[in-house]
Amino acid sequence: MSGGHAFLEQFGGPHADLLAKAFEGHEWRQAVDEGLVEAARRDMVTPPETEGVFDLPVRQLLEINEPSTRKLMATGERDEERLLATLGKWPEVWPTDLPVRLSFIGINTGYECDMRPRCLYCNQQPVEQRLGADDWARLVTEAIAPDGKGPYVYITGGEPLLMGEDLWGRDGLIRSVTLAGAACNLNTNALSLTPGVALGLVTSGLGRVHISLDTHRPETQDALQQRGGCWQQAIAGLHNLQIAKAVLGAKHPVIHLNCVLTRLNADDFPDFLRFVLGMKPRPNGGGSPDLDMHVIPVGGGGNRHLRLTAEGYERFFSETWAAADAVWQQHQAERDVPIAERRALHESVPFMSPYHRVEHRGGLTDWAVRAADGRPAALSLRERCYVAPTQAFVLPDGSQYWCGGHTVSRPEVVGTTLSRSIAENIRCSVRQMAEVPSASCQSCAGATQAINQIVEGRLRDTIRGWLNPSEGATDAQPREEPPVE
Repeated sequence: MSGGHAFLEQFGGPHADLLAKAFEGHEWRQAVDEGLVEAARRDMVTPPETEGVFDLPVRQLLEINEPSTRKLMATGERDEERLLATLGKWPEVWPTDLPVRLSFIGINTGYECDMRPRCLYCNQQPVEQRLGADDWARLVTEAIAPDGKGPYVYITGGEPLLMGEDLWGRDGLIRSVTLAGAACNLNTNALSLTPGVALGLVTSGLGRVHISLDTHRPETQDALQQRGGCWQQAIAGLHNLQIAKAVLGAKHPVIHLNCVLTRLNADDFPDFLRFVLGMKPRPNGGGSPDLDMHVIPVGGGGNRHLRLTAEGYERFFSETWAAADAVWQQHQAERDVPIAERRALHESVPFMSPYHRVEHRGGLTDWAVRAADGRPAALSLRERCYVAPTQAFVLPDGSQYWCGGHTVSRPEVVGTTLSRSIAENIRCSVRQMAEVPSASCQSCAGATQAINQIVEGRLRDTIRGWLNPSEGATDAQPREEPPVE
């Protein structure tokens, strides 16, 4: 690496050369000449620490239910399931002295998208656009507890980058929310990720970005997105963001990839993983979370022809996954990871696999049958949902749901943010939790199931600590925590 590109030395071999070539290209030269890099370096903010998506539900449920649970124990009750049913139950009426606190807010800024025609697997159900950038900033800021940390804000669409500087500019949504105390994640197809936009995202304090990329084969990506050149455009956007982070010396945003799993790209996965690993940075002191992947089974009732069969899912998470794990083992060896510290792929990146990330009732064959039917969460749902009242997901018309999965299945709304705050909608509708989880939750392929299972584990640990105080813990014990999507 030449001295002029020393900031790219964290990248290896061919990929570093690609980034250096892009940095010497017209778009980056223009950005440098116009002073965008220096302005970004001068104005850059960093994402704040947020409420823990695992800690907050436990704290809230303890505040609500610890007295009644301990009272039940005082009567002689020692059955863990009965105690959990008391400790883990959300009330029908929110306690007047308990503030509503949020660890996660999802916002769909609009259904407009620059992918025309839309992606082959797109199952969006547009609603009327009634909220703008100022409205989103107000809703999120209102939800930040004055005496605590802010929530993790997930921004999706449509394509949010179409908001332009209203999203990533100096007075845009990301920066205003970040300065208020919340950390933002952006979900994007990266088609509009020019050098200027990439610099704007970094300097605005964006905490994490999820880029849609399904394969290393341009022809397959272009077929899935029904337009030629999409793969190359997305890769260029990804490169721009890597350059922007490197030239500014920033660790944010952490870059993740969303890979929608279909019949067209399932067999590509081991080679796709090898391709992605070749783009990962090599920071001093260990591995990097950048370019970790999320494999998402294609959803939507109209996508059955794209969904893997039961046999296909079973083969993917056995034979294909084993081949991908071999790629991962080779990567660890090349990075000189000590043998004793090497882990299997699903252990190293626990949120990557929708099958491995959670516990299921039954084995792979049982799960594959449900996944082929569009119900990947059917065997992982718990009796209760512990996390929903600590999160929210809002659509462009102001309608609020408990989670992102519900914005697709569209059960009963929690409320509308046009007339009440996000927190007030939760306070007024907590009675709905008696009906959650429901059949609509079976289609969930997101992180919510993993979070829910971890929270249940912490509640169980708390109960066991109360039952057996001599063994140590009197509060929930830490468990391995997959990052939130």
